[in-house]
Amino acid sequence: MASWRSRELNEPSKQRGRLKPAQIDPLEEMGLPSKSETRLKSAKAQENYYHLIAERYLSFCSDAGERDELLRRFSSLGLESSNRKTDDKCSLLIPDTASAESLREPSNTKTLSIIMSALRKLREGIVASKRTDDFAIQAYLFCIRLAVLVKQPESYHAAILHLLRKIHPQQNLTMIELQEVVAYLILDTACRRRELSEAYSLRQRYALRDKKVNDALSALAHDNFILFHRVRRAVDGHRARIMEWAEPELRLHTLKCFGRAYLGVDLKYLETATNSEWDELKRKDGVGWELDRTNVVIRKIKPRYTFANAFSELTLAVYTLTTGRTGDETVLIKVKDEEFSVHKAVLSQHSDYFRAAGKTCYDESGGEIAFDNIDPKYFALFLGVAYSYSSIIPHTTPAPAVNPEAQSQRTPMRDYVEVYKLCDRFICPTIAAYIIRCIHALIGDRHRALYRSSLDKAQQLWCTKDFADAFEALELNHVEQQRLGNLMIEYFCEGLYHRSWGATEKEMQKRPAFVLRVSCYFASKLALLAEQRTKLKRKELKMPTSGE
Repeated sequence: MASWRSRELNEPSKQRGRLKPAQIDPLEEMGLPSKSETRLKSAKAQENYYHLIAERYLSFCSDAGERDELLRRFSSLGLESSNRKTDDKCSLLIPDTASAESLREPSNTKTLSIIMSALRKLREGIVASKRTDDFAIQAYLFCIRLAVLVKQPESYHAAILHLLRKIHPQQNLTMIELQEVVAYLILDTACRRRELSEAYSLRQRYALRDKKVNDALSALAHDNFILFHRVRRAVDGHRARIMEWAEPELRLHTLKCFGRAYLGVDLKYLETATNSEWDELKRKDGVGWELDRTNVVIRKIKPRYTFANAFSELTLAVYTLTTGRTGDETVLIKVKDEEFSVHKAVLSQHSDYFRAAGKTCYDESGGEIAFDNIDPKYFALFLGVAYSYSSIIPHTTPAPAVNPEAQSQRTPMRDYVEVYKLCDRFICPTIAAYIIRCIHALIGDRHRALYRSSLDKAQQLWCTKDFADAFEALELNHVEQQRLGNLMIEYFCEGLYHRSWGATEKEMQKRPAFVLRVSCYFASKLALLAEQRTKLKRKELKMPTSGE
């Protein structure tokens, strides 16, 4: 009976003995020396533990396989919301937002987290044992470099300070190691902590002579993101990783500078200057600029409210609002393929022709008028002026442009000439006098633009074509239009840079009347100068007046 009982009592113990012991990671088995762990205070235990960390790190690198995957795993512990891809030429790759979510998974970060935690335990053991030999230097350098790659400032900043303040005074680092660690400290102070004055002080204290570090500090001091990005591509991966802390703020400052200084910029140049693609700038930096093919439109200048702008707006309003209106107070005017329904009062108020056409004794009195020899565009311009004269806004003589050679938006002179011809045809003396003053202002502006831009070939060509088109549109059998033509020729010839006239040969082939009159003017002037034995010179004329 006793043997049976003893056999029965021993069976559970045998079953418990057959259970597999729990597998504990040797790196996680150790505790923190600051939490009463004493095993890492011995030198032998520290060295063995460091070898385990090194083996695990090599295994981690082997599992990663390719270089990009290894760098992604390094980034998995230091991801921020503003991470971006860098240039392929850069020594380090930062994952984008799409890959960041997968890198946050525990399966991808567990091994690296264990290694970083083990390095912290090892550092605490070295500090507790007050060890300052070559092994302590090697362990701290390994910890600093790895913590920099994973962007854990709480690990590498404390390690750098202990290495420089405690270990280096007792066991000197080599010159290369000292420069490396000091460079990390200076860049971290300037880029992450944004303490430039302290960074310059550290450089002076440790007498660091490193051109790349100096360039990085200079770029930060002057908010020069282009130089900063150039330096970041030239340094090694560890320094580039630290410099990433300052990149978002510098990029934002660069975008603000573009917004204040430029109206538009080339897309490729903007992406190069900000080290970011257009889609990322819109999504992550909140850029609200417009993309026009390969050009980025930053700001649009609102044009000044001049007569030309008001002229165009009134034309569009008339063409939009009056077309399609019917009723007893309107008259339908057909101009080629276009139809305009215009209020009778507007036409009869300013035009003797339409006032007479409204009488029953004329064929046009049936409420419909047709013109086959008028361009709808210029008739719409004429209606725009007529409607504007029916408003309560008084019309004043347009003032001459201060710098006509720098105007970006200019209405062709021919548009005014065509409107004047319609005023002459429809007997609108009030409107015609106003258009004449506008044409005089344009003639003076174009003349001064020609005279002041002798070396600007594009300006000379545009003004020449504008004068030629306006002159060709004139009907020289009318006395007033003949006067306008003479005025145009005089102001054109006196303002034209003589050498630019030959460059307009192809453009002037379809404008024979203008070429003939210009040739006659120059011929008569040369004959007069030959009699006086003087040279042919240009001169800037005064603004023409309506009395001419």
